[in-house]
Amino acid sequence: MTILICISDFAKHQEFLEIDNNNNIITVPRKSLWRRVKSLRASNQSNGGDYAQIDNSARTLRRLSIEIDGINAFYLVRELHLFTQFRMQLSTNPALRDADILWLQLRPPKKEVIDYKWNRILSHTLWERIEVEYLMSWLSTLGGGYSALGEQFTRCAEVAGKISLRQLHIGLRVGDPFLQARCKLYYSISLIQTGRLRQAKYIIREQYKFARKQKEVDGRLVKMCQGIWLRLQYEYGMRLKSIKHSPVSYISSGDK
Repeated sequence: MTILICISDFAKHQEFLEIDNNNNIITVPRKSLWRRVKSLRASNQSNGGDYAQIDNSARTLRRLSIEIDGINAFYLVRELHLFTQFRMQLSTNPALRDADILWLQLRPPKKEVIDYKWNRILSHTLWERIEVEYLMSWLSTLGGGYSALGEQFTRCAEVAGKISLRQLHIGLRVGDPFLQARCKLYYSISLIQTGRLRQAKYIIREQYKFARKQKEVDGRLVKMCQGIWLRLQYEYGMRLKSIKHSPVSYISSGDK
């Protein structure tokens, strides 16, 4: 016996399922529902069923309507999908013999189910994210101050670089690639201030390629790369100018 099942939720959205003669369960599109009902009626009529006197041209459905809460409906549909024996018992139920469709009307449950375990996991993750953002804002403020002083004092530039690396470790823990890219750019500024221009060049190029290859280009990250690249070009220009005016030039170990 073939049976049609309708699941109607609180918003009147309806999903139709069919358990066929082979006890398989499939989804029936709404636009082909009436054609499927007529086919089943014709099959019952040819088998001498109770539908012999039903006019197939009349667009009426004989249904067995049952109210069920959403939680029980979820487990019912899951059991139907998983277990052949359960589908067989439902499709051979005598109560459905004179019905075209089993109509399951969902209603709110008397008592809501709260997933406390998932709630604890979600709360911990959310709180961790808030603390990370709070820590990153403090480190960004501190690193920005040291970076500004790094224009005059090499020691401050080195401290700013260490702060950027600490931020990068946090970004790796969070798993945010865009945050990691920004931290690497912060570190490249420290490299420029301490004269390691070649290392900074490779980092800036890598982050610029990363920013451009994303489906949604991060405009802020691209502008950061472009701005730091201009600073790098300026430092290269100043270095070339100093080499031209110096009788003896030396290359720092960082650029070998």
